[in-house]
Amino acid sequence: MKTAKFIVLLALTLSLGRFAAAEEARAPELKNISAADVPALAPDVKMPAAAVDALAAGDRAPVIITVPGIRFNELGWGPLEPHHFQSLLHFFFPKKDFDDAALKAAFDEYNKQFDFLYQGGDFRPEELMEKMPDNGIEAELSVLPEIIASKATIIPFQWSRDPDESNKVVPGFVEKLAGVYDTHKGRPIYIVAHSWGTVLMHETLHRLAKSRPDVKVDKLITIGSPLMPGNVVVKLFMKVQISAEHLEKVVSKPVNLGTWKNLWAFRDPFSNRIKAADENVQVDEKVEKVEPTLIDLFLHNSALRKLARQDYVKVINFGKWHASYIYNYDAVLESINKEIDVHVLQPLIAPQIAVKSPESN
Repeated sequence: MKTAKFIVLLALTLSLGRFAAAEEARAPELKNISAADVPALAPDVKMPAAAVDALAAGDRAPVIITVPGIRFNELGWGPLEPHHFQSLLHFFFPKKDFDDAALKAAFDEYNKQFDFLYQGGDFRPEELMEKMPDNGIEAELSVLPEIIASKATIIPFQWSRDPDESNKVVPGFVEKLAGVYDTHKGRPIYIVAHSWGTVLMHETLHRLAKSRPDVKVDKLITIGSPLMPGNVVVKLFMKVQISAEHLEKVVSKPVNLGTWKNLWAFRDPFSNRIKAADENVQVDEKVEKVEPTLIDLFLHNSALRKLARQDYVKVINFGKWHASYIYNYDAVLESINKEIDVHVLQPLIAPQIAVKSPESN
């Protein structure tokens, strides 16, 4: 009798184990069920309106992919460094043989024009630098009220942040983006990419359009993108026979992308208007009126020359502007007794990627 009971208990245990294993295997599929799937799966079941609304809210909660740029301390605070721009040309035109020495010489000559601004005094321009960690974008986004209310899922696409490894990074990004689409099917997908991260995502989307044409991205927001560098850099590129027209030919809107919004700053030589984008927004127009005043003081007012020079460096500091899309821009201009405060992330980016959930109505 005891033996029979043992056999029954053993059989029941094994049966429950197989059932649990089967349900565990089905778990990923069940997690992906949306409100639209319910009628097909259970046509005879009438779900309460509240339950349907809850599922629908989950369907519409945005998925935000963040992509950082190069390590910020590599940019330096002063004149342009040619290495990253050389990397850009080699990435976009891999079959062209560039005269890197000639390009570097052109950058060096340009940089000499600004040497006088950084000489002398007790001014320490390194204090202007913003340190941008690997998780900088998602950390700043995650605390914004709009993003919290939208119940967004933020997925960081981390990488080495070394532009020279771009060809190794892109295939992994292609696979990862396809995985995000498959996992969160039905939810809007937004990408916020900064600096060199925009180059990676531009290539990723184009490759994905060929390998997985079913994958769609609702919106791409590029910030501080070197896909079309500042005009001064493009002029330097012409030293090696690369013009704005050449760059525009290799930078195009991916067919799997809904909307492309590009934020740029005139004082950030890593960025510019991108012709292929649906919308371009310049973030540093606010300081255009103060530059002539600072230059005039620097040249003609001996009493305020030192302060005016320091203030001018603050205004044109591309390190600050290249970080402004994430950390905003602020500066106290002592020579003209004026404060500059430019906010970017919350007013210009967050509303573009925060979908209001029905639950918050």
